[in-house]
Amino acid sequence: MIRSLSNAILVKIRARYAKKLSDNDYKMLLSCKNVNDIALYLKNKQLYSNSVSKMVREEIHRGKLEEALMQSFFEDLSCLANYDLKFSKKIFRYILIRSEIKKIGKFLIFLKSGNSKNFESFLPRFLQSKSKINFSEFYTINTYNELLLKLAHSEYYKILSSCSDNGEFDINIVETSLYNYLFEMILSSIYKLNRDSINGIKKFLYDYVDIINTVRILRVRKIFNAPDDYISRIIFQFGDYKFNKYNLEESDLKGTFGSEISNISDLEKFSKIIRFNWAKHNIRYSNMTEVIGLSYILLREIEIMNVINIIEGVRYDLDREKIEEMLIK
Repeated sequence: MIRSLSNAILVKIRARYAKKLSDNDYKMLLSCKNVNDIALYLKNKQLYSNSVSKMVREEIHRGKLEEALMQSFFEDLSCLANYDLKFSKKIFRYILIRSEIKKIGKFLIFLKSGNSKNFESFLPRFLQSKSKINFSEFYTINTYNELLLKLAHSEYYKILSSCSDNGEFDINIVETSLYNYLFEMILSSIYKLNRDSINGIKKFLYDYVDIINTVRILRVRKIFNAPDDYISRIIFQFGDYKFNKYNLEESDLKGTFGSEISNISDLEKFSKIIRFNWAKHNIRYSNMTEVIGLSYILLREIEIMNVINIIEGVRYDLDREKIEEMLIK
């Protein structure tokens, strides 16, 4: 997906990673009394200042906040992309497709529950201009076949059509097909790189998918008691990727979760913590700039989700210890 990044970008990425929110920053954010206090605090943090400062004086709700935080994320990537225009083009296409896939997946949850009219169509404005999908019209969709009609001219139509049987669908299977498409896209975009770069990006991607597949299997097996034939249909499979189960028994998190994982929240947090620690290790020790760049994207997204969780927790006056338990840091 990304051709070899220059040493200048490598140095820039590590310099910007050093500006991440610290433990003390999280402590200060958790001590804020309201959402505006949080915004005022973020205004003084370099990675968030430009986007958040524009909304300090107005009422903040999750949609506007998420847009501001994601705006800071894209500004960050744009700064890095200035060193390599091809990097910019490919990384933004990757993020656009992944954002659209996430949005489609969320809509399917609403559709399955018969609650599609309450679907939140928000997509950051810098993605809206690039996306060919009008998510704001999704509230009119009441069936899977109607969704297919809305997506008839998109790259997702064929994928979603193959996942439906007379309008019936399984969310896990649709999600698997969509993300297989994304992963295939990544592989198809790196074939012109040198062998070391290709192998480095493949290892990054395959290790990442191993973690996700392991957690997906745990979720449907332990919580939904799914049979093996169903599990084989919902694990990600693409290109020459071969699933290599992540060894939970050897995980540093066994003492935190281990055999005690019994609900979806634990599984999701487990997955995020593994990916966080793994990406942080890559930033510090990898000598491959492609891997460092992708790891930085993952870490920034986790940090933004941490801030959103704090915002929501403070807004609804949740116990601060409960909010802190949701954070990945």
